[in-house]
Amino acid sequence: MASNSLDWLWEDFNSPNLAEEIEDDYLGTINDNNSDTSSQSSYNIECSLLIGNEKTEEESDEHFEDINDDVPEIFPESYTKTSNIEKLILFCAENFIEQFKVKYPNRRQLILIPQNECGVQKCVCTTIKPSRLVYSDLIELTSYSQFVSKHITYVKLEDPLALPNKIVSPATTLKMQTANCFEMAILLVSFLIGCGYNAFVVYGYATEIVCNNDLRKIKIDLPKESFDEQESEPESIEDIVDDPYAVEPMIDLCNEYVDFLMDEEENKIVVNDEIKEMEFYNSIDPLFGKRVHAWVMVIPLETENDKHISEIPFFIEPSTGERKEISDENYTGIEVVWNHTNYWVNLQSLEEGCTNYNFTLMNINYWEHFLSDKPQTVGRGELGLKHNENEMIKNLEMPNSWVTVIQVPINKYLMLYPNGKKIVPYMNAIKEFYADYIMPNGLVKRTIFYTEPEYLNKTFVQEIYKNRIDKLMCIDTKHTVEGTLGTETIEYFKPGRKDYLKKHKFYGDCNNIETRRLFTFYKLRLDSIADIKINENSFIITYNDRSDLLFWHLCVFHRTKNQETRNINDKRKPKCVVEKYLRNELKHKDLDIATITFDLESNSIYVQYQYGEGQITQSSRFFQKPTYSSIRNEKFNPKSVIEDIVYPYMEHLKTHEAYIMLQEIIESEKKALINVLKLENNVIQILETRSRERSEFKLKVNSLDWDRNHQIRKLLQDKKDKKHKLTTKDSDASQIRDKIIQYFRQNTKNQFIRFKNLFETKKMELQSLTKSLQTNDAELRDRNLIRCSSLQTELNVLTLKLKRYKESRIKRYNNLATCINNNPDYKKLSPLELFV
Repeated sequence: MASNSLDWLWEDFNSPNLAEEIEDDYLGTINDNNSDTSSQSSYNIECSLLIGNEKTEEESDEHFEDINDDVPEIFPESYTKTSNIEKLILFCAENFIEQFKVKYPNRRQLILIPQNECGVQKCVCTTIKPSRLVYSDLIELTSYSQFVSKHITYVKLEDPLALPNKIVSPATTLKMQTANCFEMAILLVSFLIGCGYNAFVVYGYATEIVCNNDLRKIKIDLPKESFDEQESEPESIEDIVDDPYAVEPMIDLCNEYVDFLMDEEENKIVVNDEIKEMEFYNSIDPLFGKRVHAWVMVIPLETENDKHISEIPFFIEPSTGERKEISDENYTGIEVVWNHTNYWVNLQSLEEGCTNYNFTLMNINYWEHFLSDKPQTVGRGELGLKHNENEMIKNLEMPNSWVTVIQVPINKYLMLYPNGKKIVPYMNAIKEFYADYIMPNGLVKRTIFYTEPEYLNKTFVQEIYKNRIDKLMCIDTKHTVEGTLGTETIEYFKPGRKDYLKKHKFYGDCNNIETRRLFTFYKLRLDSIADIKINENSFIITYNDRSDLLFWHLCVFHRTKNQETRNINDKRKPKCVVEKYLRNELKHKDLDIATITFDLESNSIYVQYQYGEGQITQSSRFFQKPTYSSIRNEKFNPKSVIEDIVYPYMEHLKTHEAYIMLQEIIESEKKALINVLKLENNVIQILETRSRERSEFKLKVNSLDWDRNHQIRKLLQDKKDKKHKLTTKDSDASQIRDKIIQYFRQNTKNQFIRFKNLFETKKMELQSLTKSLQTNDAELRDRNLIRCSSLQTELNVLTLKLKRYKESRIKRYNNLATCINNNPDYKKLSPLELFV
């Protein structure tokens, strides 16, 4: 619950009469306990109210020492008192435990009526509170399991062979965010039952790895597939074989002896890793099979058509949120299972593991239940209350849970982990988890792999990001040994970037344009570029579905002398440009260009044409370009064109045809060089953008997220402040109302004066024109008559306006007064009088 909803509670706590009431209640409780000395201690419970810094009676358990710090000292009445039905359940539970000890003296103690956080005995079944949280992300088993494992910090039992003395409620567990295996299992079962699952809490025995949640004895594998490989579907072998332009795989020239030595070396590394891993697993645990643990079991519900269980039950480990099969060797035996309705004791052998168990809880040959599910005759061989053999007893149902409503505040839910982060060590790796917006760069998960268990020699790092404006999803960093290309870094991006970048792979320095790197783009670019492979002095571009059928492009640059001092914006001079095209069925094969090479160093152009059907050679033409100094002075030399035509019926080019083709190819060369310049500028722009994004990263915030969207909060606050200034400028409402009335009167008076002055002006003009009508000039007299007529009409209109304005001023004043009287800001003032 939010802290604001508890203000009334703290106001009552600060009242002066509260201490006297607590003291009277406490003394009355002591007197009642002293007077009733004949009752059993199992269900006569003393409840005391903790005030100030007083602590609970049992201070040995560190898990409960922090309750007073995280949970309010005042608990609901259901935590500190027992109802009549609860007292009856406690009595039956005490009887059930005593009879179980008599019948099975060699069995472990049952955990049926432990104490809660207030020191009050409660039935463990009523500790389960079926609930569902309001968040849309939590809808099914997996989401709730992961939420509990992430939101709660696991604390192992202080004594691995003993049951805990206290089990706190699920509501307290969520507030403290620390819990042992029993409390985490009860919390998870509360959620699963609330979602409709047939879930049970299991009390049994497990291995040391599970009980201590020691993941340092577990080795995890490196991610085999990258983000890009997981999303894309692999091409079938048939498609690769059918592609005539597919590159054939290289022939393996290694002999069998070299392969044998390489396999032997790899096997040595694998054996060493397995030996290190087995050293952990083969360490003898003297408490194997005796370590107490609690987890969750889900039994699929029966269907109406099939009374038998259609699926096998499975386990859920609440500390990790992982699903486990009943055949898992880490779970060695089960003592008890329970849910919110009943409690079942396992009567089967504990030495054969969980695989051979019969999980039909209604079968009394395998499970002994605490409460009867149906009215039945209690025989001598069954546990329960002692009655006559043929006496029919009535069902005793489990009371409702005493736990308060299970809620998780939105701020804690968004933090996801305690304090917003969690670190989990494994044998060969360390995983770091962070809540959204905790890290300024948007990091939510980091996995670091090492070669040794002591976390030395970092080999691989995977970082996952969320809410990045630059659409960054993941960064994989592979640390290689010295003498190779250096550190390999791969950046993955979501769709939505302006440059359509999907993946960026590079080695070493990320800002050097000559660094070996690979850009992969989404299929949204207008130039249809699929990827760009950059080496020290070359670019290789691959295209998809271009209209001109270009699919491969190579540009080789001249080597620079001072490569270490080169700036990212320095342009390089192309040395050679190669373009490859797909087959155009509309052209003849000897006219359809397959490969064209522009050799700028030798000033030549080499053109290769497509293969014909059934041919193993290509037609080609070699053009020797004239130098720029001799283009205008010399004539075209036909010997500068060398043709190699395979098709016998294709004639060689004539002189003018060769000249025209040379001019067209030279124009193509100019366009290719312009494209190379644009491509290099594009690469430089991408590198500059990524360099800026690495140093000035920004996160995307939802516009409806009030807590994080500071921009929206500022705009709303400015609007609120501006409105507040207008409303509080004149604090006296009476003065504001008087100013409104005064302004209305002044405005009415001014408008009447304007009409009157205009009327007088028109009237004086009409009188002057009337005198001028006595002149002898006929044309002037006619013009004055027309003007006098119009002035007379205007005076009549002004007369009507003045009359109507005078009549409507009372109505307008009454409308204004009514509006002011209805305004809530002037409700406290005496209402304005209206004119009748």
